[in-house]
Parts: sequence; C-alpha cells; structure tokens
Amino acid sequence: MAFLLANIALAGALHFFSPVKPAIPVAEHETVKSSAVEMPSNTSIPTRTAFTFDGSSEDLNQFRQWVKKDPGAAWDWALKQPDNDRRVELLEAMCYEIAQDGDPARAVTLADNLRLADHGTLANLEQQWAEKDLTAACEWAVAKPAGDEKNELLERVAYVWASADPENAAQLVVEKMSPGNAQTEAVISVLHQWASRDFKGAMAWAELFPDGQIRQRAMNELSGVREYSLAGGTQESLPGESSR
Repeated sequence: MAFLLANIALAGALHFFSPVKPAIPVAEHETVKSSAVEMPSNTSIPTRTAFTFDGSSEDLNQFRQWVKKDPGAAWDWALKQPDNDRRVELLEAMCYEIAQDGDPARAVTLADNLRLADHGTLANLEQQWAEKDLTAACEWAVAKPAGDEKNELLERVAYVWASADPENAAQLVVEKMSPGNAQTEAVISVLHQWASRDFKGAMAWAELFPDGQIRQRAMNELSGVREYSLAGGTQESLPGESSR
C-alpha cells in the first residue's frame, strides 16, 4: 500500500499519510489570474449583426456554428449581450465549442474568468482538460482556494486519474480535497475504478476505513463490483468472506 489511514474526522473527511511521491505533481501553485477575457482570433464585429438569440435550441445551434466559423466575432458579440441567463448560456456554449475543438485548457480559463460554475460548466470542462493533459489540469485545480469549487474540480480530476492510476488518485482525493460531499463521492468513485482494476488492492484500502458511513458505502461498492465480477466468471471476496 502507498499510504496508511490516519483518521476520519467526525465530518467524514479522510486523511492519509503518503510516503510515496505521486506520479503526477500536486504541489500548490499560484493561481493563474487574468485581467481580461480574450479570444485568440479575429475579434471584428460580425457581419450578421441582426443575429438574435431567444433561448431556443435552434438559435443555440446556429450560434455554435458561428463559433466554429468565426470564434472571435462570435465571442465579441456574446460578451456584448445583456447580462442575463441567455448570455450565460451563450458563453457556456462558446467554452464547450472551444474545448471540443481541441483546447480545453483555454476553455477552462475562459469559463473560470467568466465565473461559469453554476451549472457545472467549469467542472465539466476541467474533466475534458484532465482527459487531454492530466498533469496541467491537476496542478491548476490544486492551486484553487479551498472550497466547494476546488472540490468539484478535483473530483473530476480524480475520476480521470483513477482510470489509469487509482492509488495516486486516492492520494489526491484525501490530501487535496477538503471534507464534504464531493470528497466522499470522489472516494467512492476512485474505489470503484480501483476495484475494477485491482479488487484486492481496493479492498485493502477500504479495510483501513474505520467504522462509519464511508466504510459502509465502500463495502457496498465493493460488493457491487464483486457481484459484477461473479457474473463475468471471476470470484472476489469481501473482508471476512472466503473466496468460493
């Protein structure tokens, strides 16, 4: 095991001692700040100045097409719209298009500067970034101030990381996330992926949890993975049970 359980606070937070250096650095870095939101493209006023957005899916699809053809002009137009929910929807669509076009890091920066976090936009974009560049996305999220937003971002990073390296993903969750529902869900998510790859390793981690809600959830999760593996012809056992 790469780490030992130190304790679980009354609030349910997990704390681990980790003598092994993570495969991906998660040291604190100064948060990158930007004084302006800019698009690295032509920002001339669009020729289609008559374009209106009434919130319909058809208009939103047209806007996305505009983004693909001339992102600078579309961005300039969207920023000048009245500050309301429709403007937020346009900016969110813009960021998603940028991410899908191959630059999730840029999309995350823009969404963060525009505070597009209320609908999970920033967290979703962070996951796309982590899937493309785990190290950079992880360092950026770790540099965030402690709080719900940071937890949501790290939960997405941990989910991506766990698919390849659940042990270090678990370390990230317990060392860099603050107590709360997001941390608990991240623990269960990492445990599930760990058990799917290495049931015995995941079980050994879960056995370190003291009695309580998190341990019970962990054992239930392992039980579900075990039942799935049994259906596939493999056999795994939970603590206190013998393999059949």
